[in-house]
Amino acid sequence: MASPVPVAFYGFQLAPDVKVVTSDRSWQGWFEDTARPLIEQGVRVQHLHNPFGLHQVAGRGDRVMQVDQFDLSYCQGLRWLADRTAVARVVRDIHDLGGAVHAYVGAPIVVRQPPQDTYLPKCSPGSTRLSRQVRLLSRIGGCGSRLTRGCLCWGRLIAFHIDPLIDAGVDAIGFDASHEFHPGDCMDRLVRSLLARRIEVMIEPWPRKGRDYPPVNWIIRELLYQRIQLDPQSDEAPLDSVRGTIYRIVPTDTGAGFDERAAINEIRTKFNQQPFNSSQEIVDAVRGAGHIPVVRARQLASGEVT
Repeated sequence: MASPVPVAFYGFQLAPDVKVVTSDRSWQGWFEDTARPLIEQGVRVQHLHNPFGLHQVAGRGDRVMQVDQFDLSYCQGLRWLADRTAVARVVRDIHDLGGAVHAYVGAPIVVRQPPQDTYLPKCSPGSTRLSRQVRLLSRIGGCGSRLTRGCLCWGRLIAFHIDPLIDAGVDAIGFDASHEFHPGDCMDRLVRSLLARRIEVMIEPWPRKGRDYPPVNWIIRELLYQRIQLDPQSDEAPLDSVRGTIYRIVPTDTGAGFDERAAINEIRTKFNQQPFNSSQEIVDAVRGAGHIPVVRARQLASGEVT
């Protein structure tokens, strides 16, 4: 069987200081400058980590990966970033080249039922109408309808926030820190609705032991993967029980700040495993395990990692 081809990773985008899709080049510029050359090079899947930016929002703690990032960027006036037509166009262009697009956003499960006001949309088209509906239903107790298992308002809200990605035709949607759900609950119903539309669902970071998940795939940072592989906690599913594809995010060799590879090697050394000397060695280990390496696009474009 052929070795898995890496997935090209783009992120994180700080809004309004957006670093991947820029105001002068917009989405089409990102496609022409980076995505097209990589697809032609053989890197088919382009993974957009928080495609509409990272946002710190008052009342939401220290979370920066938000499920409503499209609306948040729209509110900041970043219309060249929060541009549904442009996103749909580049997804179509990528598909025309034989490529695929994965998009990763914040955790829906942090939104309560009924939803907190801070998650109600405020600026993007249709936001006023939906927010009024949710507030009204919440006041009259309609959000907790037995017919919808209490998911009516929650489901409408999350669908609104991820609709720009669904309408664009992305091939997969990933959700940050969203493994803590159960059969039949709101998150489970959302996941199954996406799967029914033939959209791959990626959940971060790792399944709970004994939990009956729908047929999702898993995306995990390499540091956490190594810890789970070598020292799993009592509630974490053992590696050999995990169903679905495992995507492992490979740390960069040249990043500033936290040295993730050093932290990985500290864990590996503690458990008498050989340390990794480069990102390429990690990629090779990911492939050897039959998993999919997720690698920074610039490393793939430069040939630093293959």
